[in-house]
Amino acid sequence: MWSDLVGRVRTPAVAGALVLGVVVLVTGWTLAAVPEVGLAELGVDRFLIAHVPPTGVAIATTVGMVLEPAGGLLLLVIVGGVVLLRGDLRRTGRFLVVAAVSWLSVEPVKLLVHRPRPVLPGIAVVHESWSYPSGHVALATAIVAGLVTVTAGRARAQVLAVGAVLVVAVAVSRLVLGVHHPSDVAAAAVWAGAVAVVVSALLPRLPAARTTTARHRTDRQVRGVVLDGESR
Repeated sequence: MWSDLVGRVRTPAVAGALVLGVVVLVTGWTLAAVPEVGLAELGVDRFLIAHVPPTGVAIATTVGMVLEPAGGLLLLVIVGGVVLLRGDLRRTGRFLVVAAVSWLSVEPVKLLVHRPRPVLPGIAVVHESWSYPSGHVALATAIVAGLVTVTAGRARAQVLAVGAVLVVAVAVSRLVLGVHHPSDVAAAAVWAGAVAVVVSALLPRLPAARTTTARHRTDRQVRGVVLDGESR
């Protein structure tokens, strides 16, 4: 058991994830220590704020409300329920653990980095947490990463494609509202993805899922045995 765990952890993917985690922390401390970098970044926020129409702002606001902690927890439960309906209890548990840990792990990073929220003209919002990294983007990334760990083949490719678009959309929505620096949202995606890789490696491997063809073949064999028994 121990040797199997060591074998799962000692992989290039886990090593790369750990390096990315260190990079996120060092980058955060650097950005907090040199506020001038953040001021340069805010050009992206200003551009989006100036060019996104009111409808886009309303959508961004709605996304922000849905992905608040309470809504995020509910979303995790809903997606977990979908995984349970389409898979099994073991896969559901794996999804929930990977997604929840990847999402919640950004909170210690916020406390360690202590980067203030951006200050923009006309953006009067009360912020109750630190800026780096973005919790909303971390949640979106964590859900996608959790689904990636419980899918395979074409389904995994579809999750990655759709998930990447959703993560980018959530990231842009945070910039449209002027509540994050671009580096905040980028760091959130990198951090949550890296944590998901490590957590997934620590969990026991899932049994290989049967393909549709294999399931149909098994069903035919079962029906054949039943019919053969009845004919006798």
